[in-house]
Amino acid sequence: MGWYPSGPVGQPAAGPFANPATPARRGIAGFSLPRFGKPGSSAGRALAWGHGRGTLMNVALFGVAPLALAGIVVAAFVLVAPGKAASLGFQAGPAASAQQAAASAQPSPFGPSPSASASAHKKHPRATGTALPGAKVPSKAVPSAKAKPTPKPTHKAGGGAVAPHDLGVPNFAGYCQHIGHRTAEVIASNAYGWRCMLDPSLILKVVSVCAFTYHLSTSQVIDVSTNYYDPNAWQCWRIHGDLGVLNFTTYCTNAGLGTGKLVADNAYGWQCTSPAAAVDTNTACDANYHVNDAVSRFAVFADPYSWQCWN
Repeated sequence: MGWYPSGPVGQPAAGPFANPATPARRGIAGFSLPRFGKPGSSAGRALAWGHGRGTLMNVALFGVAPLALAGIVVAAFVLVAPGKAASLGFQAGPAASAQQAAASAQPSPFGPSPSASASAHKKHPRATGTALPGAKVPSKAVPSAKAKPTPKPTHKAGGGAVAPHDLGVPNFAGYCQHIGHRTAEVIASNAYGWRCMLDPSLILKVVSVCAFTYHLSTSQVIDVSTNYYDPNAWQCWRIHGDLGVLNFTTYCTNAGLGTGKLVADNAYGWQCTSPAAAVDTNTACDANYHVNDAVSRFAVFADPYSWQCWN
């Protein structure tokens, strides 16, 4: 069997290699194309749609035009979706990668993505041991150093939580100003000579003056006169509690100093008889109550039995 062309052998009547002598198809009314060739020459022929197209026009239509159209489509795709273009193998240029790097460097207002947070946590574990809200605390914890307990003051027999000590002198002038009496003055040369100026008849309680001066309560301080005949011989002592009364007879007997004897009807009237001598009241309080930090005071100078022992 053989193949035989259905038409006459020779140059084809249509296509890129069509015979120029083939009559041109009827064109569209009012539409014409420029002719190639010398002006005014009959050799020039118009490029028309149909059988009258020339070789150059066919190459342009079927060769260059599809390539140009494909380039336009690719360029539009790259401009509209640069990320997708990169995934398909297209590269939008260095500008796109620089923008992506800048976008990734900026913190997101909604915080890092879950995957990024997880990877960052794996690569950079927390250096501190602070637990986040809801986090489980490890069962094994480093034992914290225990603070050393503050040593408590040594309590002596009959002693209390506070060791007696001399705070200082009372501020009579400041106390009088505090109660609205301007200042203080001395109207007699003895321990009871202090008065506030606006009311000299007001007897001042020195223990209240001591509490005001050292910002304590009257149960935490006592007033002690070391010399009744000197108005400036007052002292304020920080104390813990009242031990009791001072028994001069018991002290003198136990100390081997005879017995106690009252030779004057006031606080300074007590003596021991063997030998006859005045009594050291602080030493007598220590001996009677078996302590070594007692403080003695008289509550009323005119009453020889008003002696007290405190610590």
